[in-house]
Parts: sequence; C-alpha cells; structure tokens
Amino acid sequence: MRDLSLKRTLAYLILPCLLWPACSTAGKNLTKPTSVESRQALAEGDFQKALEGFKAAYEKNPRGKELAANYVRTVEEIKGAADRALGQREYARAGGIYRILLDRYDDFGALAPKLSFKKAQLETALKECRIAAVDNPAAEAVKAGNFAKAIDIFQAAFKEDPRGAELATKYLGTVNQIKAIGDKAFGAKNFAQAGRVNTVLLRDYASFEGLRPPVAFSRKALKDVVSACRESLTKTGLAEYRRGNLVKAIAIWEGLLSFDPDNAEIKKAVNTARTQLKGIKKKQ
Repeated sequence: MRDLSLKRTLAYLILPCLLWPACSTAGKNLTKPTSVESRQALAEGDFQKALEGFKAAYEKNPRGKELAANYVRTVEEIKGAADRALGQREYARAGGIYRILLDRYDDFGALAPKLSFKKAQLETALKECRIAAVDNPAAEAVKAGNFAKAIDIFQAAFKEDPRGAELATKYLGTVNQIKAIGDKAFGAKNFAQAGRVNTVLLRDYASFEGLRPPVAFSRKALKDVVSACRESLTKTGLAEYRRGNLVKAIAIWEGLLSFDPDNAEIKKAVNTARTQLKGIKKKQ
C-alpha cells in the first residue's frame, strides 16, 4: 500500500512537468499561424478577419503571452488605420473601422489595460465620423445648389441615428441655410430659383418639422412663396410672349417648369411658343 501511494504521489508531481512542454509547444504552434494570417488580413485591409482569428486563438490559449501581445498589437494597428483615415478626412472609412473595433471590443476587452485607448474614445471618434460624413457632403451639395441632395443626405443619416442630437442640430442649420438662399433669390426677383428652393423644402418638410428648436418657417409660408413664384413667372412669360419675345418667354416658363414640372398650362404655352418660333425661323 505504501508503494502504491508513493507511485501516485510521484505521478502527480511528474505529470505537470511532462505536460508543460506540450502545452507550451501547442501555444507556440497556435500563435505563429494566427499571427501570419492576421498580418495578411491586415495587409489586405480585412480587419474583421484579423480580429476573428485572434479571438479564436485567444479563447483556446488565454494565457499565451506572445499571443496576447500580438493580439494587442493587431488591435492597435487597426485603431491606427482608423485614426489615419480620420486625419485624412476619409470619414466613411474611418467610421467603418471604428465600428469594427467597437463591435469586437468585448472580444479583446480582457486586454483593455494593455491598449492605448478606451472604449469611450472609439465611441467619440465614431460619432465625429458620422457627423463629418454627413455634414461635409451636405455642405458641398448646398454650395453646388443641389439642395435636394443635401436634405437626402441628412435623411439617410437620421435613419441610422434617429436620436443624434448633434446630427439634428446640423440638419436644422442646413435647412435654415437653404431657406435663406431661397429668401435671397425671392428678394432679388429670381423667382425660378426661389421656386426651386422652396419646393424642395416643401417636399421634405415632414422630415424636419419635428426638429427642436423648430425651423423658422411654416409649411404654409413655403406654399405661399411657391405660389407667388409661379404666378409671377406665368405673367412675366405671358407678357414677353405678347411682345413677340418668344425665346425669352420660353426661358421664363422653363424656369417655372423647373419646380412645377406637371403644370399642364405652362407646358402647352411652351410648346406653342416653340412651334411659332420654328415657323418664324423657316420663313427667315
């Protein structure tokens, strides 16, 4: 009995020593291919794949120091790629990378103390990217006179982030800016431009009427401006037509059709004027 007990004791003492080299070798064998695959995925810009590989390996070998170090290094490199994209104003790309890191944050959360950033920093950076990715293109669209596109950009963003307070503030500012452009055009008697601007705002009024603070104009005010522009262009075009200025009359009425394309009366007037203009040119 004493010999049997002694053999068991020796077995308990020797077994860990026998298993340790095997465990160590297994950890190294797991670390090397994971690191190689990760480097390749990083080089290809496949950050999801790079992180997935390390997650699987780390779950199998959570005590592997070399594996953990490579995991941390990979996460830091991905964060660096997002930061560089943000610095280069590639907001959509940067936001996409920050989103990947946030979605995967719990996977490498145990290594958080070894990282140079916190989860809150990723959330702030993603928020900044979302705003910039909307604000800059919308501002460019307004500058180019494409007001419908500017509003569409904000509407798409709101579908993804309906409670975004900063996004709402930016949207409100853009809408008021567009309205100011319309008011300036109306004051300068550029009724075609004023009609286009106010028609766009009227079309999308429901998307921003609930903003707080509210916009400084009502749906009725927009309708009144559009109606005034339509009436003025109709009369002015008719006056030019009666004077025989067919080219000018057509141009004025086409300005009206640019914001009221279904106006049957004006369509007919334009066709009539064009037919008469062709007849005059043939005689000449």
